[in-house]
This record gives sequence, structure tokens and C-alpha cells, in this order.
Amino acid sequence: MEDIIAGICVNFITEVINFFSESKARSMVEMETSLKQKADQFIVEMIKVYFKGIDKAIEEDKAGRRKKGIVIERKEDDREVYTKFGYIEFNRTYYYDKRREEYVYLLDKAVGLEGYERVSRTVSAELIGHAAETSYGESSRHVCDGEISRQTVMNKIRRIKGLEMEMPKEKRKVKVLHIEADEDHVSLQDGSSAIVPLISIHEGIERKGKRGQCKNIHHISSYGKGSEELWLGAAERIYGTYDIESMERIYIHGDGASWIKEGLNWVSKAKMVLDRYHLNRAVIEVTGRHQELRKEIYLAMKEGDKEKFKQIIRVMLRESQSDKERERIKNFRRYIINNWEAITIYGEEECKGSCTEGHVSHVLSSRLSSRPMGWSRKGLKDMAELRAYYCNGGRVEARHLESEEEPYKLSRKVLGKATKAFKDFGMEKLNNIVLLRNGKVTPLFRHLKNIQYDGYLF
Repeated sequence: MEDIIAGICVNFITEVINFFSESKARSMVEMETSLKQKADQFIVEMIKVYFKGIDKAIEEDKAGRRKKGIVIERKEDDREVYTKFGYIEFNRTYYYDKRREEYVYLLDKAVGLEGYERVSRTVSAELIGHAAETSYGESSRHVCDGEISRQTVMNKIRRIKGLEMEMPKEKRKVKVLHIEADEDHVSLQDGSSAIVPLISIHEGIERKGKRGQCKNIHHISSYGKGSEELWLGAAERIYGTYDIESMERIYIHGDGASWIKEGLNWVSKAKMVLDRYHLNRAVIEVTGRHQELRKEIYLAMKEGDKEKFKQIIRVMLRESQSDKERERIKNFRRYIINNWEAITIYGEEECKGSCTEGHVSHVLSSRLSSRPMGWSRKGLKDMAELRAYYCNGGRVEARHLESEEEPYKLSRKVLGKATKAFKDFGMEKLNNIVLLRNGKVTPLFRHLKNIQYDGYLF
């Protein structure tokens, strides 16, 4: 085993030295690409030796396995796994666990490789991170040159657990808090459409140059959850982040949908504010033939004059030319009356600071609906939650993909045997390399001597 390790090390050093020994100037691009390939291959070979040592040590630990009721079923079973360094192909021993009545690869369990998984958890986390921004196929091409299928990337996303941002250690004190609630309409694979809600919590808009930015924003999104469950999550985030007692007011901005108004039941000190975007859109749509009445409608709402508003609606109904137009006007009247307090609040309190459509576009639409695609219901739920997590500043790590399988713990004795070859292999072993004993001074000889005595390559 020590000879194998020495051979791998010498081959790697030789390749690097030869790369720099050629009589031409190496470009930075060549160094970054070629040397990375050589380094990756070197690490792959060392990992394979390490795996072989652990597998052999477990196999030779007959007494330890006997106590656990584990016997050898067969040897030299092949496996490959894609890692940050490329594919690693190795062999390992197959065992039968008499107590649990199951067949297991103890090497896999010892090093944290799940059964049948072809991608390491670190690579999986990178694939998920890119898939949060672009398609599954693009994620595979970016991370591993397309060697992993789109289906595999999707399966990795479905295994994520624990995508929750930590609560701050100390609660923040603010006078006013804004909650914006809206939804995205997404196409499903069966041809139907789905509504994906988004709740965005922030402390108001602060100016950075000519642009505004929501301060300390936090997004909550999912698919398939009821409004109560969504607002429960929002309430937990608010009460865990802010000192509610010192807060004066919470404004919930939205289009007045029932699921949005549900937030008033979960958050104290909350008032509903009809979002300007949806209000303006409703006014423009209903006054297509009566554009001269738009100013009067806005003025009535600004002054809080409900009777004047109703009078304008009666005029529009009298002048309507079809049942469809009359129905549209009646729906508009119902919409405004049902949200009257959420509209007139603009003239009573300083409640500006809403950009619901922008949040939906940035968090959801940019990935879910801006391009022609159809989602499964499970995939839509996972991606909505992943998008919210990433837009909150979170990043998927290997810990979010922790295996549910129980690891195989190596005893100190077994681990010592497995790593003995690495411990015994020191720089002094380079004395056994023929090149260092034949007396011929070459560039490679000089560099190996530097490593042998001084521990450096150049």
C-alpha cells in the first residue's frame, strides 16, 4: 500500500514538473485548467487507496464483525460516485447483517455514501444551488459538464431538509413593519395552473442612490399549504425576530384576497393596505370606456367619500353597453367596497412601502413561470421553498442532504489499520525512489530533494 501511495505521489509531482519544464511560457489559463485536472486526478487516486484501506481493515476485523453478527457475502463489488474531483470507481466488500437481516456495504456506510447514490452530497449541494437559479440541465452542465442527468438534479432537490433561516440572537426593535403578500400563477404538467403564494416581511424601503431596497427582507413561500399554515410560519418569523411590544404598527399589503386577509388573524397590530399596483390595475380595467372618470374615482377614494364613489359607479352602470360590461363594473364596485378601509388608509397613515409585484417577479416568476415549462406539484413545492431560502441569503450545504441511513462506526483499531499506510508514508520514504539514489542531477531530482528535506515544491 505504501508503494502505491508513493507511486501516486511521484507520478503527480512528475507531471507537474514536466508541465513547467517545457521550453515555453505557460499561460494562466493553461495552469488553471491543466494543473487542476492533474490535481483532481491525484486526489481521486488517493481517495481510492483510502477506500481500499478501510475496506480491507473492516474485512480483517473478524472479531469485531462477529460481535455485531456481520459476515462476508461477497467481495470486489464495483461502485462509482461523482465527486468534486470527478468520478471515483472503486471496489468494496458486501456483507450480511444477521441481527438486522439485511445486506450492507460497510465501506459505504463508514464514509457516508448512501446506497445507489451516484453523486456526493457536496456536488449535490452545488447542483441544487445552480438549479435554484436556472434549469436542471443547465445546473448539470455548469457543475459537472452535463454528466449528471436532469432527473438526478430534480431528485436531489426533493431530498432537501431543514431549509430554515436562523432567528437572530437578539430581537430587533422597529416602529413599523411591512408584510407584502401576493402570488404567482404557474403552469403544471397536466395543463392546469397553480397559485404559489409569497409573503415578504421587511422594515420599509431605504434608498440606495436612485433605487429603493427593502430593509432586512425575509420571504416565505411554498405550494400546497393552507393560508393558516403559511401565516403561522410568518407569525413565528415576526415574533422570533422583532420586539412586538415596542412596535407601533404592522401593515399587510396585498390585493385583498381572502388568504391575504387571513394574516390579520395571526399578527397583532396589523392593518390591511390594498396594494397600489392591484388598485390601479382594477381602476384602469373598469374605466376603459370612461377614462374621464378615473380622476373622480381616485379623488373619492382619497377623500374617503364612499357615497361619491357609489354615485360614479351608478353613472357607469347606466352608460354600460353590455351585460359583460355591467358585470365587470359590479365586480369592481364590490372589490373596492370590500377593501374600502384598506384603500382610505393611504390618506390617514404613512403606510407606503409596497412592491409586491417586484418580489413575486424576483423570487418566484424568474424561475417558475417566466419560461415555458410545466411543473409537478411536488417539484413546484420544493422549488418555491428553495427560491425563498436562496433569496433570503441561505445556501444549500451537504448537511441539508444528510443521509437517513445509520453510519458504520469504525473502531480506533480498525481505523488505525486503514490509515497505517498513510501514517507510515513520510517524506523520508522518498529516499526509496530510484531517481534520488542514482546520482543523476535533473530538474525532477532537484525538486524531489526540496520536498524530501525542506517540504516545499518550488
